[in-house]
Amino acid sequence: MISYLSAGLLALIGLTRLMAVRSGPKHLATFFLSMAAALAISAEGTVRLLGDDLLPRLVTNALQLLAMRALVQLVRSTRSPEKPTAFWPIVVCWTLMVLCYLDFAPHRFEAGTSGFQWRWSIVAYQVVLTAYAVTCLVMFIRTLARSAAGRPRGTFRTGLRILVCAAAATIGWVLFSGLPSLWLEITDLADLDFLPRARLLGLCAMVLWVLGGLFTTWDGALRLARAWKGIRAVTPLWKELVAAQPQIALPVRHDLEFTLYRRVIEIRDGLLALRAHVPPHLGDWLRTPVDEPTRAAAELAAALVMREAGKSWPHRPRRDAHPGIREESAWLSAVSSAFKHSRVVREVRERAVAEVA
Repeated sequence: MISYLSAGLLALIGLTRLMAVRSGPKHLATFFLSMAAALAISAEGTVRLLGDDLLPRLVTNALQLLAMRALVQLVRSTRSPEKPTAFWPIVVCWTLMVLCYLDFAPHRFEAGTSGFQWRWSIVAYQVVLTAYAVTCLVMFIRTLARSAAGRPRGTFRTGLRILVCAAAATIGWVLFSGLPSLWLEITDLADLDFLPRARLLGLCAMVLWVLGGLFTTWDGALRLARAWKGIRAVTPLWKELVAAQPQIALPVRHDLEFTLYRRVIEIRDGLLALRAHVPPHLGDWLRTPVDEPTRAAAELAAALVMREAGKSWPHRPRRDAHPGIREESAWLSAVSSAFKHSRVVREVRERAVAEVA
């Protein structure tokens, strides 16, 4: 159950990374998804269901090497210019592991004996797996530690440091679980006792990866949540303006943060185009003082009516936009809410309709 739970958390982090990074490298997402699949396949329940412990281990180890390569790609992508990561080393490792598997698989019933654990194919398999994984992890730790040292304080830097600890713990896990022939020879562990201990070390390392991943993706997840909230808040206002002026709509994009930025631009274009239709005597229709978002919503409601009636006036000074997308989004959200719910806006719309009737 712990293996499946950890796999689910890793998969969730990987999918979150994919959503947060729609374009560009997805190396960290590849790492988390590969490790999630490896944990799920190596879990006791999966092995028991398949009725074979060697083939799931081969697939698990192949996925683990893919995850290690993703870490190398991640650290290389931070260099300028980015250094590409050759694919042939991992293909060579996979090929050697499969050839070794084909040699020792027919002798699976000898597992646990000294002759099996020191078979040339078993030793070669363990050396290839361990050497590739440790090399990738050492490269990852060196680069990420330098990157974390230059980051400002915050959850992202904390996450990077936890990932460094996770990589160091994973090296320990790889050296232990990747060389069972050595450890079974120099310790008193039985073969049946070795795998549970190796799995426990792996789960401890995975907990660190999960924590590091959660900390590094926290800011991205918050940005996505804020973008989604902002999109929902400005959508009523945006729909009214696009319905009245379809030409302001830009091509569809599925990136949430860009979608919010684009809708703010479209709303701004729509409000600018309607400035000439705002009645100069609109202030006389407001019975009581109102806040700025409500007044802007009332101007929009009156301008839409006057535009339909073909009435316009000389341009009036435009309110300066807010300096940041978050501030502008908050302002337009308030305007959108007032446009949809304010009694003052309804009264202004009714006065405008009565005037053009």
